[in-house]
Amino acid sequence: MIQRIADALARLGRQRRSTWQRVGALVAGGAVFLVVFPGLLVLFGAWLSGWIAFDWPRALELVVAVLALVAGVLVAGWATVAQWRIGEGTPAPMAAAQHLVVRGPYRLCRNPILLGGVFYYLGVGALFESLTVGLLGFVVIAVVGGSYFKFIEEKELVLRFGDEYREYRERTPFLIPRFRRSVRRAPIERERER
Repeated sequence: MIQRIADALARLGRQRRSTWQRVGALVAGGAVFLVVFPGLLVLFGAWLSGWIAFDWPRALELVVAVLALVAGVLVAGWATVAQWRIGEGTPAPMAAAQHLVVRGPYRLCRNPILLGGVFYYLGVGALFESLTVGLLGFVVIAVVGGSYFKFIEEKELVLRFGDEYREYRERTPFLIPRFRRSVRRAPIERERER
């Protein structure tokens, strides 16, 4: 079943999309992941707050919310721009990047959009409901998003990019960024710069 999904996504990902189709994919994906899912998180959080009452200082919740929202939007936005400019696509499977992106935030970790997402959901939950709901959103998105990426999207990327992706996967961490810069750049990065 998982392999079938990866195969279907790989076929879909190989199709070139027009600029307007890519814009439509960004708008649709943005609506779902930046508005609909966070709205559901807040609604669930409001219900959950009736069961779990933990009082955080509101000032702490607001500081965490602002820092997490800014970090999440910056990281996910940077990754989206990299996919658009370098990969000639979007994070959405219906208008996927046509080239493997290994620069920008993708040099630091393999899924900066998920990294940005976990912070964004932490910030939304803390801002609109409570820090507890934000932390719940952080964990749920990390587990669900990480599972999707690990078990489906990585298979799809191997199907589309083969050894180029395998090499990238070997040297780049999954989610926790690695900030130290190696002295010798990998062959994939040198090739991309030509």
